[in-house]
Amino acid sequence: MRGTALKKIEATTPLAQLFNAYLGGLHTQETFSVPRVSMHACRVAFATEAQGKTSDISIVWQAQRYYELTVVSNALNQLYWCIEQAAELLTFFYAELDGDLTAYAAANRRHLLNEYGGEDADWHHSGIGDPDAGEGWEVTETTDPARLVDYSLYRQLARFFADPTSQGEYIGTSAPIDYNFFTLVVEQQTDFAPRKMFAAMGGGEMPLYRPDDHGRMVPIPVIDQIEQEINQDVANQALADHFVSVLNGCQHLAERYAHMPPDETVGYRVLHQGLNALLEALPHPE
Repeated sequence: MRGTALKKIEATTPLAQLFNAYLGGLHTQETFSVPRVSMHACRVAFATEAQGKTSDISIVWQAQRYYELTVVSNALNQLYWCIEQAAELLTFFYAELDGDLTAYAAANRRHLLNEYGGEDADWHHSGIGDPDAGEGWEVTETTDPARLVDYSLYRQLARFFADPTSQGEYIGTSAPIDYNFFTLVVEQQTDFAPRKMFAAMGGGEMPLYRPDDHGRMVPIPVIDQIEQEINQDVANQALADHFVSVLNGCQHLAERYAHMPPDETVGYRVLHQGLNALLEALPHPE
């Protein structure tokens, strides 16, 4: 039986590559926890453990770890989507509407009313076609702030940022501490290197091979294996640090969004720059 908890982000930005590298660092955890049993074996394992009987690998531990890995994967996929969509919305705001908040709200109102309908007061008849047949009705334009508030850029961005009432992962929902266990796993990937695992099981040094210049498989010297592990440790630490920095950046932007005046244009410029920096996976200044 095959299964997977980790879903790759289908994008090519540096942020997507960073998140995918982080998820890749959890592959060994996934290998140990992914279910590979029949429903009969699953039922028996849970029933046996509920009776206090232990086994080599706890089915409860395995189920918890698989669930957590699924949450990590779903969360990073959703967080990436929120960052990308929020950045695209602000790019449209500046490129197409020149940063005009009233123009955005009016255009958004027009689009949503045409798409989903509204109150009678939102419409007028153009004089063309049969009004009783639904012909010739047009959105009544307005620049009244009270009538545009629900269509404002601030309100539209809300669906991408953390809210205590919302389920799921949004910009600022989770802090580095919430991912801490798995970030440590990513840092310590080389603990599961074949050489170390074989030695930990009492097997001594397990020979590993690589092709030489003539295509022949030759043993890899232990010193080379250790050097490779050290280099990988450095890369893993950098990956974990970079990931934590991005999460800190998300927290920072979520705080800014939550406290910025909705009609202050400079705040949107800062958000736009910050979101684009996240997509480039630029480290957040501590």
